[in-house]
Amino acid sequence: MHETKGMSDRIEQFQAASRNLQLQPLLTDEDRQKFMVDYGSECIDILEQKILVCDENTNQFVFAGHRGCGKSTLLCDFAQQMEGQFFTVFFSISDLIQMKEISHINILFAIALKMMEKAEQDKVTIADDKKQAFFDWFKERTKTETVEIKGQMSLGINLFEVIKSKLSTEQGTKEEIKTKFTQNFRDLIDTLNAIATEIKLATKLEILVIVDDLDKADLAQIDDIFQKNLKALLQPKFIIIYTVPIATIRDGKLKKYIEDETSNRIFVMPVLKLYPMGESRKPHGKPNSNAIEILQSVLTRRIDPDLFEAGVEEQIALNSGGVLREVMRITKECCDLVLVKLRQQMRRKQNVDDLKIDQGILAEALDNIRNDMKITLSKSDRQILLQTYENYTPDDPKQQEFLDLLHNLIAIEYRNRESWYDVHPLIVEQLKIEKMI
Repeated sequence: MHETKGMSDRIEQFQAASRNLQLQPLLTDEDRQKFMVDYGSECIDILEQKILVCDENTNQFVFAGHRGCGKSTLLCDFAQQMEGQFFTVFFSISDLIQMKEISHINILFAIALKMMEKAEQDKVTIADDKKQAFFDWFKERTKTETVEIKGQMSLGINLFEVIKSKLSTEQGTKEEIKTKFTQNFRDLIDTLNAIATEIKLATKLEILVIVDDLDKADLAQIDDIFQKNLKALLQPKFIIIYTVPIATIRDGKLKKYIEDETSNRIFVMPVLKLYPMGESRKPHGKPNSNAIEILQSVLTRRIDPDLFEAGVEEQIALNSGGVLREVMRITKECCDLVLVKLRQQMRRKQNVDDLKIDQGILAEALDNIRNDMKITLSKSDRQILLQTYENYTPDDPKQQEFLDLLHNLIAIEYRNRESWYDVHPLIVEQLKIEKMI
């Protein structure tokens, strides 16, 4: 009886750990309090200062970083911190629009929708006739029928829920919005700015909007949005932060265009640098202890340290390339493998009280992830990665194939006084297996 209880307790521990390692940003106060580590605050401090002194000509900002480096968590926490100084709106564009359908028009429409929804939730006092005019505008542009609910507050919130549902599921609604505002873009901008004006008057606060998850869009979409239609995104007369993929800043022409038009440098959230440049190539190269400690603290906030064999946490950190998401992905794979092993031993009535993530489990997890990564690589990709490994930069950092590798975390950018690149540690291992290194 005691043995069975021990087995079930161990399974419960690893199941809880696996749940805590879901690859999702920390968007609630409770999750950030439980799991957030102090990382990336310096770039946020600089961003905050720029926001506090901006004007209508410098109030649009672009924030870049590798996918999974913690941008969403950091920006969500920043929005929460700025609440009170600003009327803040933080949202993920992917919650409203399918990534393949994102355009400058539906980004701006989504901003209008989320601003008005937040005003309703916060019970911002907007004159009834103005509020009704905004409701009617949303209903007409989305062909939404009047919602039969008593009370204007309930009507507003319910209306926005209906529109959000239509945006995410109904192709006709998205086409309607695109057609209407392609023909009359000024209508969208004027209404967006009118909503902002009413909120500013009612709250006596400037508006800060953060549009998250644009960095998950394809690079071709990013070019269409920020190269061909950036001027449209700069029309709102309030502060907006747009997220973009790290590969954007490697396109010199696009980077310069964004920075010239916004009159702001692109803000970059760096990846944790596990080694100084060149140190990882040495037989006994020493990693950056501070970076290792940060990544290990990510784990110890989510999983009982007793579930690791000694030394495994550091090995997970070193194989992550310094990317928070990769730390959690590797550890979750380890937990899932242990859970299978636990159930197998449970059936055999073996004692599992001391079963941990050991070197054998870690090796299997790394093999699984490495094999998933390698199947996406072409022969030319391997040549680019080999050049990057040997020279800390590819022959052409603007080459589309390299930008795709950067976008997909196969290649990783690190920043000192100058930027340099390396190859994901698991792909380094793959190149060694293939005897290219």
